Amino acid sequence: MNADAEAWLAEHEGELCAFLGEIVRIPTVNPPGEHYTDLVERLEAKLREIGLSTEILTVPHDRAVGVLPPGSADLPRHNLVGRWEVGGEKTVQLNSHYDVVPAAGRWKHGPFSGERDGEWIFGRGTADMKGSLVASLFAVEALRRTGTVPRVNVELAFVADEEIGGELGTGYLVTHQGKTPDFAIVCEGGAAGKIGIGHNGIVQLEVTVLGKGGHSAYPSRTVNAFEQMIALVSRLEPELKQTIADPRRRFATPSGEDLEPVVNLGGVFGPGKAAKVNIIPGEAFFTIDRRLTPVERVPSVEQELRQMVQSAASKSRVGIRVRTIQATAPCALSPRASLPQAFRRAVEGVRGGRARFTVNRGATDMHYYARKRGIDTVGYGVDGKNIHAVEERIPVKDLVTTARVYARFLRDFTPEARKGR
Repeated sequence: MNADAEAWLAEHEGELCAFLGEIVRIPTVNPPGEHYTDLVERLEAKLREIGLSTEILTVPHDRAVGVLPPGSADLPRHNLVGRWEVGGEKTVQLNSHYDVVPAAGRWKHGPFSGERDGEWIFGRGTADMKGSLVASLFAVEALRRTGTVPRVNVELAFVADEEIGGELGTGYLVTHQGKTPDFAIVCEGGAAGKIGIGHNGIVQLEVTVLGKGGHSAYPSRTVNAFEQMIALVSRLEPELKQTIADPRRRFATPSGEDLEPVVNLGGVFGPGKAAKVNIIPGEAFFTIDRRLTPVERVPSVEQELRQMVQSAASKSRVGIRVRTIQATAPCALSPRASLPQAFRRAVEGVRGGRARFTVNRGATDMHYYARKRGIDTVGYGVDGKNIHAVEERIPVKDLVTTARVYARFLRDFTPEARKGR
């Protein structure tokens, strides 16, 4: 009789924590996309150590130049896939991104220390999402070490650039991998007793206000772009807030939550290149981050935003230039398909209680599988704290528990005929 993979994971808790700490200490900060090669080489070595075949899909430089801003395009983008071929007719891929957002503020535990303090592991990326990456990797190792063979082929995909939209990460993988999987688990977008079956969308714009710069001692010869930006935003903000308050834009999740569109003005803002205390700014810019519910569509929301910005600029007599930073489609899949139902059984079997299906308020890489390839997908990962904030961390217990959920799912999953969406 095979040893139990879940028991193996509990016995090797220290190894999970140590490996997570090791990869947190490789600061794969994005932007710009640093140390990707270092991390991918370490992950590939680990995959080979546990007996998986590997493939690295590196984005060609000319493709990266067309997508990434200056300063990022010369840094390589790698997507790593480890494969366990068991002779199954179907393949499940577990997807984790390895890039992390920048760290700022005052941390008690160093942001790239990967330090364990009691029952917590601290560091940028522990929650989003190197913790889930480690859980998926060790779940597969546990199955292999205990001689537990799934009924499906298993792939582990470790991808770049999710934090800036994923076009050169999962987006590149799903269009350039030789054979796409039949099912996908995106290792975030759900946690604890909630399983993600979708996520909100994103439209992000950069609005540049055009003035006329000059010496601050001679203001009559200039047009202060900063002052014009204030006038523009003051006119734009109430109209934006009124528009997203429309109840027809809300979306009710299967778990009974109401999702509403939200907007953030000025997540990034600043002057043009000629910025100095005694220069009246000739340019000023700010960003708009608009989150879409699954009942909204990217093209119509982007057009609506641009029209509102242009209208506010015309009324304020302000010249502007608008650039789209990112546009990600929302998605929401049926919880009745075989994949989410099988994953729910795994969550309930490991954690107890009743698992619920939800739609994530942020955006993940699910849409690349679900919308671009028509692949049944769920989102589930480690339940972390302070994501994108100071003292980001995850509980050691949840790291192991999430790995057990993945292992239980892979052990028991038997694909059925696909049901309608």
